[in-house]
Amino acid sequence: MTEEFLQYVWENTLFDTKHGITTEGKKIEVIHPGFRNRDAGPDFFTAKIRINGMLHVGNVEIHQRGSDWFRHGHHVDPAYDNVILSVVAVADEEPYNTRCRSIDSMVLAYNRQLWDEYVYLQKSLETPRCAGRLRGIDPLRASMILTGYAVERLEAKCQVIRQMLKDTRNDWETCFYRMLARYWSGSVNAEPFAMLAQNLPYKTILKCADNLSRVEALLLGFSGLLDTCPEDEYVRGLRREYEFQASKSRLVAMNPSMWKFMRVRPVSFPTVRLALLAAIMVRFNLLFSAVVEAKTLAEVEALLDVRASSYWDTHYKLGEVAETRVKHLGSTMKQIIIINSIIPFLFVYGRERGEEAYVDKAMQWLETLPAEHNYITENWSRVGINLPSALQSQAVIQVKKEYCDKHRCLDCKFFRG
Repeated sequence: MTEEFLQYVWENTLFDTKHGITTEGKKIEVIHPGFRNRDAGPDFFTAKIRINGMLHVGNVEIHQRGSDWFRHGHHVDPAYDNVILSVVAVADEEPYNTRCRSIDSMVLAYNRQLWDEYVYLQKSLETPRCAGRLRGIDPLRASMILTGYAVERLEAKCQVIRQMLKDTRNDWETCFYRMLARYWSGSVNAEPFAMLAQNLPYKTILKCADNLSRVEALLLGFSGLLDTCPEDEYVRGLRREYEFQASKSRLVAMNPSMWKFMRVRPVSFPTVRLALLAAIMVRFNLLFSAVVEAKTLAEVEALLDVRASSYWDTHYKLGEVAETRVKHLGSTMKQIIIINSIIPFLFVYGRERGEEAYVDKAMQWLETLPAEHNYITENWSRVGINLPSALQSQAVIQVKKEYCDKHRCLDCKFFRG
C-alpha cells in the first residue's frame, strides 16, 4: 500500500463519505475532500468535513501510518496548523500541531479491489488509457464530442460564478474580482489568491485605487508576506500604510506560510503577481464593465497588459534585490485568465441577462484562442485528436479530470464511441 494510492482513494471519494468515524469514535461526514496539493504543504486544501455534526473547513494530510506525521516533522511546521483531519491506513500514533492541539484522525476504509485496479492502471503504458479507441474515432464525431465537453466544463465554471453571485447579492464587480484573483497566478497559488479575494473586500481596494502604493500595501500586507521579509525603504512604507488601512478597515492578514515559492518560476512568485494585481486594480475602477464592453480579444488582452511598479523591476521577492527585469503579464498568463475567468463570466452574464450576444461572444473567443499546451493536451494530440483551439483543449481537460481521473469510462462518450 502506498501513500499515493491513499491520496487517490481520498481525492475521488472512493469510500463511504457519510459513515466514517475518527480513532476516538467521533462521527465523520466528508462533504468535499478538498483540492489536491502537489507542492509543499498539506495534501489537500479547503476540505469540508462534518465532525460530530460540526462543519470544519481546512486541510487534510494523508499518510500510511499515523507516526509518519512526526517522522515528516509536521508537528513543528506551522504550514500544517490548519489541518483538520489526518487520514491514515494504520493509526499507530495520534497527531498534534505546533500549538499542541490534537488533530482528529481516521483510518481510510475502502474496497480492496480498488488496490488491484490501481496497480493495473499504474502499469498502463498509454495515456489516455483508451488511446486505442481514440486513434480510430471519426474526426467529425470527435469534434462534436469535444464541443459538448467544452460546454460542460464552461457550465461547471458558471455554477461557481452563480454561487458567488448568490453570496454577494449579485455584485458582478466583486465576483469578477474574486474569479480574476483565483486564476491570476496559475494553479500553485490559486487557493491563497482565492482566499485573499474572498476576505479582502473589493470595495476596500477601490477606496485606495487612486494610489498604486496604497493598493500594493493592501494586497501585500493582507497576504501576510510583509511580516516575514527583509526590510528596505519600500517595505517600510508598505508596512506603515497597511497598518493604517488594516486599523481603519479591521483587516486580519493571512498566514504567509500559505503562499508557495517552491517550484514556481520567479516571474510567477506570489509577490510579483500581487504587485501586478495591484496595477490592474488601479487601472480600472470598474474592471468587469470594461471587459463586457470589449468587442474583440485584442481589446481584452490590452486590458490585461499591465506592468508592476518600478520597485519590481529589480525584485522578485520583498527586500531582496535581483537582476533588472520589467514585470508584466505574459501571453500565456493572459490566455489562462481569459479562458478561466473572463470567458465564463461573459457567458454567465449573457445567460443571466438573457442577452445571447454575450454568450455567443464568449464561445467565439473560446474558439478563437489557440489551444493550451500542457501534458493533458500533449497526450491527446499524440493519439491523433485534433485540438485547433482553446475550445478543444478545455474539452480534453474536462474529460481528463471528470472522467479519466475518476474512472468514469462507461459514462464517457469517447469510450462509448
